[in-house]
Amino acid sequence: MTTEQPFEVRLRLGELSEQVEDLLVEQLDAIVSRLADVPYVTFLQDAPSGTEAARRLVSRVHDLGGKVQSVDFDYVTRSEIAERLGATRQAVALWVAGDRKAGFPFPRPAIQAGVSLWCWSDVVDWATVSNHAVGEGVRLLSADEIAVINGELAAGRMPIFA
Repeated sequence: MTTEQPFEVRLRLGELSEQVEDLLVEQLDAIVSRLADVPYVTFLQDAPSGTEAARRLVSRVHDLGGKVQSVDFDYVTRSEIAERLGATRQAVALWVAGDRKAGFPFPRPAIQAGVSLWCWSDVVDWATVSNHAVGEGVRLLSADEIAVINGELAAGRMPIFA
């Protein structure tokens, strides 16, 4: 018997009408935000795994008329890591350099283009393993789970889970 647990999933959508946005909020308790006019929706979904949570949500969003582009990696900077973990920026710099909590290597940046960015779920995994308090009450999709779902979306294989 597989136990379901709550996962937080953030999806990047294509064009989002007011009607579909209202349905997502009313029926799925979605939190809708926009960055550079791109709609993002965040959900909580109970499932046995992160990939199953994302698949269920992609299917439900599709059924309500939404067009899912991808699962968002939720990239964070050093400052955002410090803020979310309740640490100083100096502590984060030491973790990144391997000068503190070196027994548990800090994740490598996912993106380095003038500024380093980390996938938040990788940072949460590191914080959990290194016994640093994480205020998350729900599980996040791992970078690998996000990559699987985004690959399925890109290949046109989703939603096939109705």
